[in-house]
Amino acid sequence: MFNTTKSLSSLKGVFPSIHQPLPLSRTESQKLLNALKTSFRSNLDREHGWGPDEPTSSPNKLSSPTVSEQSGIHQHHRPTDQHLRAILSNPLFKKGIRTTPRADALQKDPMEIFDKAVARGMMNRKAATGCLMAKHHQVLQSSPLSIQGAIMESAAGLRVLDWLRSSGEERDGAFLGDASFLKALMRFLVAEGHEAVVWAWADRLARQDGPSIPEDPRGTHLSFILTSLIKTKANGSDDRNLNSAYATILRVNDRWKSDKNLPQLLSHAWRSLSWYSTVEAWNRPRPSEALFDNYVALEPALPHPMSIDRAHLDLHHPTHPSFERALHFFKTDKLVVPPQPSIVGAKRAPNVQRFVARITSMGMDTAKHLTEIGRTDDAQWVLQLLKSKLSDEAMDYERWRVV
Repeated sequence: MFNTTKSLSSLKGVFPSIHQPLPLSRTESQKLLNALKTSFRSNLDREHGWGPDEPTSSPNKLSSPTVSEQSGIHQHHRPTDQHLRAILSNPLFKKGIRTTPRADALQKDPMEIFDKAVARGMMNRKAATGCLMAKHHQVLQSSPLSIQGAIMESAAGLRVLDWLRSSGEERDGAFLGDASFLKALMRFLVAEGHEAVVWAWADRLARQDGPSIPEDPRGTHLSFILTSLIKTKANGSDDRNLNSAYATILRVNDRWKSDKNLPQLLSHAWRSLSWYSTVEAWNRPRPSEALFDNYVALEPALPHPMSIDRAHLDLHHPTHPSFERALHFFKTDKLVVPPQPSIVGAKRAPNVQRFVARITSMGMDTAKHLTEIGRTDDAQWVLQLLKSKLSDEAMDYERWRVV
């Protein structure tokens, strides 16, 4: 439709033909890198204190400040440094670099997968649970200085919370019966400062406020949410201090004091805190005496006798440990421990393993306390009782790390 003019034709002859450069081979890339390194050598020597004529082994030179030490904070502004950094960051020089599978896994953010699935309308609670669990695993594998700080910075809990609200899941309320989802989400919400949301959900569940709220006549679902919250608070700080967990269970007691299901709401959480306060006391700081006493005082309201827990807690009182209940337990209770399975390689049931761990821990703590106050005969009696009732595996002091 248009004819080429003479002027345009003449311009074509002025400029030479332009061709895209062929990609460099690995050998050519290496040669180019070597040439660049050589050309920059003298400049780098001058700017970083290692001139070509300076002896590198001179004691005086090593003891006096170098150029780089005197102006280290300004080095990254030098043209040489900027140019070299730009060259070495070029993908051309990264050819052949392989990352390990572990490094690849750490680089992939599970929450990016979550965001893409949400954008496409493909997200559900099961997938969200998987993303949260993968993110938590990724945080642990990255070995951060502060695990809770890394969890907070991820903002994974807020992203899932936003999805719950935008998708209508939160309004519907069915998710309050999804134990796996709530457990995975809880640690992120608490670390990110959204604990108030969990309390609001607990209130809704107690009031049955929602079209698909799971029926909870015995308080089972509510107990799970509150217990998960308390466990998260117990393990939600880098020093694993229990004060926040004690305060939380006391708040539960005050909030649902008139609820007929209060014993059910408190029972599992109280037992969990008892374990943390005794068997795991060796790697936790000493708690507040007032909070500890108020927590222990909840025991009479629980539905089942807690004689073992109560005796063991006395041994771990923050300021006034006592052995009387524990020694009375060993002298009056018939300590019956199921024998080891006869099948080679078989293990005891989890609840039996937990019982053995508790008895072993309390026995060791009792003997230790009795020895410290000079009642060595009673201490030896307790140890002999444990040896006669429990297996050698259970009596392995280092296995249970009891102090």
